[in-house]
Amino acid sequence: MPTPIWQLEIRVHDLQRAIAFYGKVFDWAITPVAENYAMVDTGKPPIGALWAIGDSGMPLGIGHYLRSHNCAADAHKAEKLGGRIAVAHTVVEGAGAWTDTLDPWHNEIAFWQPDTEDVPELAGSGANPLGLIELGTSDLPAAMAYYHALAGWTFVRVPGGTEYALCTQTHPPVALVGGVAGAQRRGITDYVQVADIRATATAVAAHGGVVLDVPHALPDGSLVTVIIDPDGNQLAIVQKA
Repeated sequence: MPTPIWQLEIRVHDLQRAIAFYGKVFDWAITPVAENYAMVDTGKPPIGALWAIGDSGMPLGIGHYLRSHNCAADAHKAEKLGGRIAVAHTVVEGAGAWTDTLDPWHNEIAFWQPDTEDVPELAGSGANPLGLIELGTSDLPAAMAYYHALAGWTFVRVPGGTEYALCTQTHPPVALVGGVAGAQRRGITDYVQVADIRATATAVAAHGGVVLDVPHALPDGSLVTVIIDPDGNQLAIVQKA
């Protein structure tokens, strides 16, 4: 069975600032659960979180956790497939354990092994869910094989000769960008689906974020632009056609 995406974790410096930004811009329901951690409920899977990294040694960025029954074994499997272990088996008291890896193209993928089988009940508005996770690679066939072996994900190339492949077995879907564009990517791009991209861009700027460009059209007519949150994390927002 394909391994599900369990959690999206946004790493920040200032937790209260991040709670205000994401709550106001995207209408996400955010609940602090510790001094440096808050859970995020967009209304649709995966669950989310904000982590004030402090002196943990972790960099800013967005972590993507796959559900695991043995996170140490999954990390070693990634290593055998050509990836690298970035964070070894780490226990979170009373919650579970995790490991973190980098694939051969430096995309960060973590594994979360919860203590229970409970699945969180989502009650957020659902207005602005995560719509797509996009990974860059300099070798599209190799990346397709890597993630099929690691997570059971099956990718289908998008027709038209483009270096692009999509896996719809996960929620949200996962895409691989190959060729020159993929080789130039740095990290993973997360797309937040919004109803009105221009209104969202205005809210981003009003609450301390940065909009990198005016919205531009994709081949299917959708509108997209890239934003940066107040801590420097980069996401894309997309308005479907």
